[in-house]
Amino acid sequence: MERGAGMAGGVSMAAAIRAGERIAPGPFPPESFVLDERQWEAMVEAAVADPLWFIGHWCEAGRAYALFLDRERPLMAGTALVDGRYLALSRALPAACWAERAAQDLSDARPMFAREVAPLLDEGGWLRATPLSPRPGPGQAAREARPEAEPLGMGFGAAAALLTPVMADGRLEMRPSLAHRGFLARLRGMRVEEALVPVGRVHAGGFVAHPLAYCRAVEQALGAVVPPEGRDGRIVLAEIERIGVHLADLAASGRAAGGGLLATHAALARQALAELCVTHGATPRLTDAIAPDGVAEGIAAPELGMAAAALMEERLPDLTEAHRLFAERLRGVAVLGRGLVERFCIGGLAGRATGRSFDLRQQEEDHRHMPGRAGSLVEGDALARGTLRLREIRDSALRIARVAERFGDGGVPPVGAHGGEGVGAAEGPRGDVWYWVRVKDGRIEAIWARDPAFSLGPALGAVLRREDAARWPLALASLGVPAAGMAL
Repeated sequence: MERGAGMAGGVSMAAAIRAGERIAPGPFPPESFVLDERQWEAMVEAAVADPLWFIGHWCEAGRAYALFLDRERPLMAGTALVDGRYLALSRALPAACWAERAAQDLSDARPMFAREVAPLLDEGGWLRATPLSPRPGPGQAAREARPEAEPLGMGFGAAAALLTPVMADGRLEMRPSLAHRGFLARLRGMRVEEALVPVGRVHAGGFVAHPLAYCRAVEQALGAVVPPEGRDGRIVLAEIERIGVHLADLAASGRAAGGGLLATHAALARQALAELCVTHGATPRLTDAIAPDGVAEGIAAPELGMAAAALMEERLPDLTEAHRLFAERLRGVAVLGRGLVERFCIGGLAGRATGRSFDLRQQEEDHRHMPGRAGSLVEGDALARGTLRLREIRDSALRIARVAERFGDGGVPPVGAHGGEGVGAAEGPRGDVWYWVRVKDGRIEAIWARDPAFSLGPALGAVLRREDAARWPLALASLGVPAAGMAL
């Protein structure tokens, strides 16, 4: 049964949420409900038989929040903490486990009956404990290393550096604590425009996606509307970033598989794309390209879009042939099974290569070229992900050309409900990016973010454990997991 489709003989999880007090309309902003303690418990109980797709969970100012998808539409629930505690979502939703542990470390919110309560981010090395709680306390000055669980230093990249072998049963686990930077804490108190710079530098796979999701959250919180030209400029930049990151991942996969021809074609195409960005007023990787009212001044988005679409039309045949030549080296590598995708609610290209068809762009208002026509595959291996990257590059080029041809068409959308809080999302190259903000007097009072790496991280150990260590570089390149996205 499709998640969020309802259930027979009982109350669905979505219905349990909607039994609360409604505080915002949907779909963007998401339907949002305040639940009392009994209603939150009913929601968790309903999730056992009828789980919604889990997006994220955080705690802030004495409240616990959770964000889900109901029939691919965002649905948000919140409840008050009782003596700093709340009923754990992970009782029914394994995907919530990391988020609960992070909320415990950051906000001192205690999930009752959680699957796991061990620290996720704070392993004893923080100078200030529970930094996002109303009353942060002193932390331990020195990290207490766990001798039985030291990270692997095998030269396989940043994501592999966070892998930890657990000697008791031979499992591999991720230690996102080693990637934590206190990013969200530093954003608090910044003016919303000032925060765009650090948000745009979360990691190299999200120079556009992160600030786009953030801006959408701020715009919702303030009731701001982006003009059609700004909307279309953002679409063009987001699709160009998708193409560039897909090319980078194809190049990395090609190098790791001994496919020099694929790596060369992908790298050259990415460099040509970067040169086009510079020619049309942007930076090579589109840093600082998203602005509060659309795109940064000086970027000729329509012309850039047409040039990028023409470039990829020229380069795609060679890329496709080079990928075909090395297909057998990719087949069966780093299989991400459907069970892991469902258990940890993994979206993005990794999810679509394993049969999940969701693409957040399909929820956007602009449908001059419906995104997502690249579809999905079911094999879930490196070959499926590479094949889907090529299809999505073609899909993005078509969408860019269609938008650029009729740039700025359409009216200004109506102002949505706003009350100082907002949720924004964007389908980045590696999956859906989400932000929640609370704005007061033009400054960020509170903020939460979720990168797609945060949902893929818990499954990474299980995927790599089935691989020979010699194939880990290929597996990680194919999965495209940015370590910086796991612990913001």
